[in-house]
This record gives sequence, C-alpha cells and structure tokens, in this order.
Amino acid sequence: MNLNKTFRNLPSTQAAVFEQIAIGNDAGHDSRTLAKLLNAELITRTEQRKTDTFGEFVIYRYEVPLPVHMEWCAWCAEQER
Repeated sequence: MNLNKTFRNLPSTQAAVFEQIAIGNDAGHDSRTLAKLLNAELITRTEQRKTDTFGEFVIYRYEVPLPVHMEWCAWCAEQER
C-alpha cells in the first residue's frame, strides 16, 4: 500500500469516487479517476468473467483495501456533520 498518499490528499473528484467505492457503489465512475485511485493503491480491481447469449464479457469490480477502509472509517467518525 502506498502510505505516502491517503484519501485525505485527494482532489475533490477523486475523493468523491473513493467515498462512493468505500460505501459499495463501484459502478459508472470515470475510468481516468479509477486509474488514478488504482495507481495510488487506494482501491483494488477484480474481474468477473460472465457469459450470456451474446458471448463472454468482463465486469470490473472495485473496492477499498481493508487497511485503507479502516483508516477512512476512523476519519469519518472524527468528522462533525
């Protein structure tokens, strides 16, 4: 994990996508933003191969690694809203 960069230093667009993925909404995000979060090791990507009547296709799923997610949850608990 890239400990030099955390979710706290993200530009607003990346932070918004990171937060959506952290709560389980990993669909429909901009591929460039996802690439930046993947490169920073703030999210991971898995592939799910599916087959239907039209052939085989791949679904990419994104999630926040557990240590990052725990840090984010602790940070959220400290926020006054």
